[in-house]
Amino acid sequence: MYWKKRTHSTGMLSGKLRSILSCILLASVILGCDSNGNSSDSPAFDEALIRTFENVLQGSMDDYEIPGAVVGIWVPGKGEVVFAQGVSDLDTDKRLTPDDHMRIGSVTKSFTVTVILQLVEEGLLSLDDPLSRFFPDIENSDATIAELANMRSGIFNYTEDGDFVAELIEDLLREWTPQELVDVGDRNAPYFPAGDGWHYSNTSTVILGMVIEQLTGNSAGIEIQQRIIEPLELGGTVYPTSPELPSPFSRGYLYTGPEDGLLDVTLSAPSSSAASGAMISRLSDLRRWAEALGKGSLLNADTQQERLASLAPMVFDPCADTDPERPVRACPEYDKYGVGIGELEGWVGHTGEGLGYTALVMFEPESAAVIAIQMNSSAVGAHVPTEIFREYAKILKAL
Repeated sequence: MYWKKRTHSTGMLSGKLRSILSCILLASVILGCDSNGNSSDSPAFDEALIRTFENVLQGSMDDYEIPGAVVGIWVPGKGEVVFAQGVSDLDTDKRLTPDDHMRIGSVTKSFTVTVILQLVEEGLLSLDDPLSRFFPDIENSDATIAELANMRSGIFNYTEDGDFVAELIEDLLREWTPQELVDVGDRNAPYFPAGDGWHYSNTSTVILGMVIEQLTGNSAGIEIQQRIIEPLELGGTVYPTSPELPSPFSRGYLYTGPEDGLLDVTLSAPSSSAASGAMISRLSDLRRWAEALGKGSLLNADTQQERLASLAPMVFDPCADTDPERPVRACPEYDKYGVGIGELEGWVGHTGEGLGYTALVMFEPESAAVIAIQMNSSAVGAHVPTEIFREYAKILKAL
């Protein structure tokens, strides 16, 4: 089989795994409807094309020893397919299904920033407001809300702090406050003055979650629930406050290398990622979210236009080492990034990675096509859903 049935307790994590985690801190076929039975006007893709999609996925799963993955591809007027490959639990060999819930990591950022944009529309906030309006003592407090949302704040990414990673590994169930995460970032020097570069920073989105709370009196999770999850009827999507996942769910695995194999890291405190990556979802919900995010259905037309116009190439290689004393960084492989939204191959959406899970949601504006991918493993040195998506985008472009 393509996976190694090896799991370990978190107590066996070594210094090597600390380095791995610092880099990450990112078949049944159902045709004609999504996993909730929602009907569609699109036909099923022909069987040969479905086999091609499955083979691309299986090849990557083999290469990266990924236990299981679910994929949905919806192209209006041309075809659609939803399929799952592999297992959700290495100990029981239970098959993975499209209904299984998984953590979606940084896809959460697209939810958080959407709430920020709604608050802008309500006149409670401006994208030009400096961070100092809310938190004058945070590093680079002259950064604007827009610069926090488009990763140009220069604020240190707390998940690149070695001591934080060590503490996280020591106790995956430890609860963290957003302020504690920001304090971790603050004890490191900024990457650059606000606006002078591009660097993916989880700290920036955690801060945006704190801004939401200061403006509304509710946590970012409650506002996301009321403003996004409920209006879109995302019945399988949650902003959790405890380590448990809704049933049914897939276990999550961290690939540690050929020597130690896969580590079960299913249960971890979502507070360690907060508004930057705490959320859980399932494939059918991610389809709806991709459409809402890409079309801007929860925003005014002018706000959505401004959001898409913010997409721009990174100022410099986001993974280049600007400081030899800092660890090598893992960065999302976007072609462009904007205000809580990224672009790949002309599609817009967001990717996610965290402890044991990876995800991707992408929307193609011209065709209204959607691709969503969820995996129950996080691999070092690559964001596998992005690699698969690029292959799928090329295939669909040739149709």
